[in-house]
Amino acid sequence: MFRLIIFDFDGVLALSNEAHVEAARRALDKAGVRRDVPQDELTSHFGKPYKVILKLMMGDEYSKEKLDLAYEYHHDIIHSQWFLENIKPVPGLREFLQKLKGDGMKLAIATGNERSFLDRTMDYLNLDGLFDLTLCAEDVENSKPAPDIVLKAVEFFQVDKGDALFVGDAKSDILAAKGAGVTSVAVLSGVLDKEGAEELKPDFIVDDVLDIYSITVNK
Repeated sequence: MFRLIIFDFDGVLALSNEAHVEAARRALDKAGVRRDVPQDELTSHFGKPYKVILKLMMGDEYSKEKLDLAYEYHHDIIHSQWFLENIKPVPGLREFLQKLKGDGMKLAIATGNERSFLDRTMDYLNLDGLFDLTLCAEDVENSKPAPDIVLKAVEFFQVDKGDALFVGDAKSDILAAKGAGVTSVAVLSGVLDKEGAEELKPDFIVDDVLDIYSITVNK
């Protein structure tokens, strides 16, 4: 049985990627960026800090002034009531997480989100009090796909890497897990489709986060 389960947030615990795509597009438009960004290009960078994603999406239209404007507007959007109303938790998630905790597993979140966003969103989705550790963009120098945030969780709980499992929905998540040397699980409830997940060669591929239970107990 694994001792530590680390979760990405968007696309894993919260079904929120469509709202994030719309938020990024609105922010880029507000800043006057006219580049038509394909959704798959945008989502391929999910897991990185918001400001990094916005800068990458600006391409040749980047300027510091545009980035600052887009970032400020993006912050307002993701902290708005509109954003909360356009996301939802995986059905049965709270009970599932309580079951994992009852089995003695430590639960952590490792996300590229900023803490102010994560705290507000977890409260809205009734996920407060379920996690032993939450790590956000501000907590590490290098964001995913670098392994820093996963390693920080492993070190915090002082568990062997072989006893830790990381669950993510994006390329950056799986690369971070592999770089950290922990077991990787790709869920298909977010950015990755099955073909994209298979190309990354995670240890496991499941439809959604609730399907990891057999993995956690049959280690």
